[in-house]
Amino acid sequence: MLEDMKGKAYYITASILAAGLMITGLVLAMGIASIRSDERTVSVRGLSEREFPADMAVWPLTFSVGGNSLPAIRQDIIKKIDIITDYLEKHGLSSEEFTVKEPSITDTSTDPYMNRNEQTWTYIAKNVVLVRSSNIEAVTRALADSLQLLDAGIALARSYDSQVQYLFTALNDVKPDMIAEATQNARKAAEQFARDSGSKVGKIKWASQGLFSIDDAAPGLPEKKTVRVVTTIEYILAD
Repeated sequence: MLEDMKGKAYYITASILAAGLMITGLVLAMGIASIRSDERTVSVRGLSEREFPADMAVWPLTFSVGGNSLPAIRQDIIKKIDIITDYLEKHGLSSEEFTVKEPSITDTSTDPYMNRNEQTWTYIAKNVVLVRSSNIEAVTRALADSLQLLDAGIALARSYDSQVQYLFTALNDVKPDMIAEATQNARKAAEQFARDSGSKVGKIKWASQGLFSIDDAAPGLPEKKTVRVVTTIEYILAD
């Protein structure tokens, strides 16, 4: 009988201990939830978007010449490069703003896949005069008049890698103001949310700056660029 009483006492003690642990766990859980619910936050995004003119133009003027004699091809290349450089200078671009690249010459007689019956030239040379200039207006004028080069027997390539690229290189100069503007817009959104919920905006709990994007301002308008950045900020709300 004494052993039965000890067994019952042990069972009751274990049950009380288990119940105590369950209650303690519930209290702790409720305490954590309470702490988290007291710190109310709102996450908002702020946008800054501005339009800037492109400040750099890169234009590879690419042309090809063919012939059966390397000396003759050399003379043809020199002649056409002289015509192109003179053309660029007449449109307001100095010699410091373009570079004559080394020609790439292909010997078609060594091509095992070449149809000899259709072979026109033994040698084909590809040449590039690379323009890199901040004088956007001069590049645009030269590009618009580039068909004039046809009169000199120069057919510029119109492939994707020969198109002019307009760039915006002053991103570091505008970053601080745009980040500040995006942050201000984010706070305005947080303040509106706080007013609607009867709260006030407190300190910043967490913030993230998005990547800057630079795109053409509109299709077919690469001379103008739209710069955009979005910041994400989480504010603590206070009553």
